[in-house]
Amino acid sequence: MINLPKLNKVDFLVLIFVLIIGLINLPFPFSGDQALFTIGALEMQQGKVLYRDFWDLKQPGIYYFYFLAGNLFGFNEIGIHIFELIYMMLFSFTLQLTLKSYFRHKIIASLVPLLTVGVYYIVSYHKQFTQVEGLVGFPLFLCLWLTYESFNHEGKQRFIQIFISGLMGGIVLIFKLIFLPIILCFWLTALLHSILIKHQKTQKIILEICLPIFLGVLFPILLIASYFASFDSLAIVYKTFFVYPSQVVANGRLDKSKLISGNLWFLKNFITLVVMAIVAVNVSLRKNKNLLTLLLIVWFIFGLGVIYIQIRSLWNYHYLLLFVPTGILATKGLDILWERFKGLSSPIIKILVSLLFLSPLLWNFQIKSIALVKNNFALTEDTRFKYQTVFKGDYKLLRSEIGFLSQPGSLSGAIFVAGDPSIYYLSGRTQATSLNGWSLELFLSEQWPQLLEELDSSKPPYIFITNNYHALIQEKFPKIIELIEKRYRILSKSDESDSVWYILN
Repeated sequence: MINLPKLNKVDFLVLIFVLIIGLINLPFPFSGDQALFTIGALEMQQGKVLYRDFWDLKQPGIYYFYFLAGNLFGFNEIGIHIFELIYMMLFSFTLQLTLKSYFRHKIIASLVPLLTVGVYYIVSYHKQFTQVEGLVGFPLFLCLWLTYESFNHEGKQRFIQIFISGLMGGIVLIFKLIFLPIILCFWLTALLHSILIKHQKTQKIILEICLPIFLGVLFPILLIASYFASFDSLAIVYKTFFVYPSQVVANGRLDKSKLISGNLWFLKNFITLVVMAIVAVNVSLRKNKNLLTLLLIVWFIFGLGVIYIQIRSLWNYHYLLLFVPTGILATKGLDILWERFKGLSSPIIKILVSLLFLSPLLWNFQIKSIALVKNNFALTEDTRFKYQTVFKGDYKLLRSEIGFLSQPGSLSGAIFVAGDPSIYYLSGRTQATSLNGWSLELFLSEQWPQLLEELDSSKPPYIFITNNYHALIQEKFPKIIELIEKRYRILSKSDESDSVWYILN
């Protein structure tokens, strides 16, 4: 269907280098998000149904990813990160195969994985790894590229390309429904290209574009819907996907500090790539009017819009939605400037220009590499723990907080944590309620009584609450505090973690 080029020696050298960069990050600790996904996936493995027995606001794609990763390699940092690395290496391989013709110079075309996946690994830390926005880059790219390839074909071949593009779009939506505007714009370009450039008839457009897109998107969505229907969970799934998000946004307001912080994080890590991308956009559109460049710009602009829409979140990792178009366009900019770079007279100037271009990335790479070497490559449990505390300082504190749970005489059973879900992960305890206590600030008014009811019925032997969440619960639904004070007594307080452990009377 599509004639893909073969890889050369430079391609394989770049892939090996990207693999080494990825391997350096395998022992990285979990943040609260990754711990929550791991615990949820583990509960799914044990027979619980997502949303019914373990609720989260996110779409199920991320939990399926962790479920597959955990079953293959283990429900721990190394296992999840190994699966992510295999996934990203497959993405790197795909980028090299599909984008050769986009660049004039073969050596530059080989660098695409380095400036996309390689950069992803270099700039990411525990809060960014294995998040939806980073993982979704692979199916989003396939959706874009197949749409672009369909511009040059007709009939059965085009139908298949657009169908697979729709399939990739459906997978993207399973990860996060809010990404819909991005993929719609990809397909809209195909539609406009057929109408304005090829002047095709309406019937042909419907059969070759609209129909395959619809069928492609529908397939994974129907698969998911039928799964939840088999457990009579469609009502809660519908609420989670369509009712809760709009209410959360309606009840919230823009967090300017997070907006500034996120933009600064992106610019700090991607500034040189953004500059190179601007060169590519300027030259590629002005001279060649390249449609692939246009699609990548659409991804970046609408991706940025999707990030800004999420006014209650705006976390730094959301900006990873842009690492693929930024990296590809930066490589295109490098491709455009390559002849001028080679023409520089002095080798010293070439080195200085290269270092200037790579400086933000080299700094992060150096920090991670030194930490890994100092801790004997984190090969044992002890050295891995020391390595992890370099990047997540509260890992040591969290471990000391949960030490009593494994002591002889401790009460058995699932616990409840109003705080970092890493406590579940590190202690090996499960969650006593279906609702998690990681994002209580996003709870809707109807969820507070549900949490009270679940705590009342499950009677977890231990409850952990940070002081911030204690104040929030007291403000939003004080009956939960009343229940805890009635049935529990304080086991311990920690000034370091600003939290309290309660034990059942």
